[in-house]
Amino acid sequence: MGMICKKASIILASLFMFLGILCMSPDVKAADDITINIPTDRAVYQRDAANVADITVDVVYQGEGQIKARVINGEDVICDWNVIDKKEGSDNEYTGTVGPVPAGGWYELEIAAYDEAGNELSFQSVERIGVGEVFITGGQSNSCNFGGAKTQASYDEVSALNASTGQWQHCEDSQPCTSDFNTGNGGGSPWPTLGDALVERLGVPVGFVSTGRGSAKISELSDDSDAGFYKYIKTGIDSIAPYGCRAFLLHQGEADTNDTPNDEYLSDLQKLIEMTRYDFGYDINWFIARVSYAWSNYNNTEKMNAMTSTQMAACNNYNIFVGPATDDLLGDYRHTDNLHLSEKGLIEHGNRWADAIIDKLFTPYRLEADSTVANGKIVQCDTDLYAGNEVKLSAVADDGYYLVPGSFKVTGEEGEIALTDDTFIMRAENLMVSAEFEKLPAHILGLGSKIKEAEAIDVNLYESAGVTALKNAIEAAKTVYANPSATEAETTKAAADIDAAVKALVSKTTTPGNTTVTTPSAGTTDTVQTPVVSNGDIVKVGALRYLVTSSDTVSVKGLVKKNAKAVVIPKKVTIEGKSYKVTAIEKKAFAGAKKLKKINIKSVSIKSIGKKAFSKLSSSTKIKVPAKKLKAYKKLIVKAGFKKASKVK
Repeated sequence: MGMICKKASIILASLFMFLGILCMSPDVKAADDITINIPTDRAVYQRDAANVADITVDVVYQGEGQIKARVINGEDVICDWNVIDKKEGSDNEYTGTVGPVPAGGWYELEIAAYDEAGNELSFQSVERIGVGEVFITGGQSNSCNFGGAKTQASYDEVSALNASTGQWQHCEDSQPCTSDFNTGNGGGSPWPTLGDALVERLGVPVGFVSTGRGSAKISELSDDSDAGFYKYIKTGIDSIAPYGCRAFLLHQGEADTNDTPNDEYLSDLQKLIEMTRYDFGYDINWFIARVSYAWSNYNNTEKMNAMTSTQMAACNNYNIFVGPATDDLLGDYRHTDNLHLSEKGLIEHGNRWADAIIDKLFTPYRLEADSTVANGKIVQCDTDLYAGNEVKLSAVADDGYYLVPGSFKVTGEEGEIALTDDTFIMRAENLMVSAEFEKLPAHILGLGSKIKEAEAIDVNLYESAGVTALKNAIEAAKTVYANPSATEAETTKAAADIDAAVKALVSKTTTPGNTTVTTPSAGTTDTVQTPVVSNGDIVKVGALRYLVTSSDTVSVKGLVKKNAKAVVIPKKVTIEGKSYKVTAIEKKAFAGAKKLKKINIKSVSIKSIGKKAFSKLSSSTKIKVPAKKLKAYKKLIVKAGFKKASKVK
């Protein structure tokens, strides 16, 4: 009887379910699933100088509604819901970013689809994503799974990207590799050990993508033809692009030591560096291991030394660094073939890589003023300075002194470092700054006093034309004052011009709507309308033309002179005595200015750059932007027609 009742219950339940389906509204349908292409589980994103990263998201969703994504850590919301937009021209692909997300992990990425009422339609998540350090590795067999034993990372936060599948995995040998040697000889690599060392010392997740090719010569790695091996590196670059990358780690040289001329090797190595930077779209850091030992009874000490010297010659110590040495890893550091590294050698190699990376990228260095500097001071912008930082210096003379031309110098272990506009790139070493200040001649000191007196005048009390003349006289006098070689005749004339401008000032009194100008010498008054700059007006300030876009903003319209060789886009400009912020660059502003070699953008407020603003410039044109705006401005500049992304610094 009990069995009969149980069966009856099942039949009734099924019947009710069937009737429910029949009665269901035709508008109700099963939710479409979200497919997450990027990121996959264990993905690591490269952090920036602010210790954060934007998480790139790429998903497929067939249904209606809006796609959103967020990052959480347990119950803590790291980055709240961001809208992920549909790809242009696609019906079901969505791409965007979530961020900024601070360095660390593992975090969880949640992606959901919502209707207009805020109801969740579909949901997916990636359980483990991290923000930390990402590296691309390449070279010969000791970089790609030919080691004498497999190793694996002890820390869970060390990942490896399989470029063939787009999937991240725990970093353990044999490493997934873009070349034909996907598992090499089924052996090991130094990368799990390096990953462990970096996680332990930096406290962030670490990721790798491997591109090495056994027995590859440097000419083969830099060969982008079908027969060459650069295609393996390009595959690695493309696969890591959504995640970002800190540096390229090269272990190569054994195949070239015996018979490749050193000048050819250096040329091919430099070519390879430039190729990777072009494909990354920025000047990615490089580390070059000192590698020349092949196997016993083959090596020539003189050739080995020449090879490692050539490898070091490619380095500059601020974004191309000398990596670890490996030629001394002999004996039980080598496998039985006396060529590839043993397990002990792989571990030592990985730790040496860690030491080089920590020393060059994550160790602060000091920039100190020479103790003999007197009668002035050197101002530096940063306290903790890291290799690759752009450093702006300023030598400020005490009152009555001047900086001796050519005496402002930065010196390191390799000698003097060139300054461009008092700016240089920090090296991975302590540096010394020196300068000489000498007393100004008496006639120049007198001009300085005259300038201070003129600048103390309240120009708001005088008619604008006279004020403009005074300001011009002061600026001209400053130019003379700034030249320690100025003659007494030049300083006398500059002082006289200021006196004449002061004497010509006309006092004014203000009434609503008009300005009443009193001319003491004539004893009469005239009423004139106050000059006003309106939206849409185009004005010339210095070397540039500006479009007035609001009561306090302007946009760069173009050059005053088409043959200008250098130009500075300032933070603000002064028009009719009022300050205007520079917030945009108009379309075709600099298009076709072939003689323009240097563009220095100082404004940090630029929100838009018009089409073709930087098109058809010289191939040697360089654009300098504020460090904190490099990523954002570079995108705008390239989109505006500038073809040399690597020349935006």
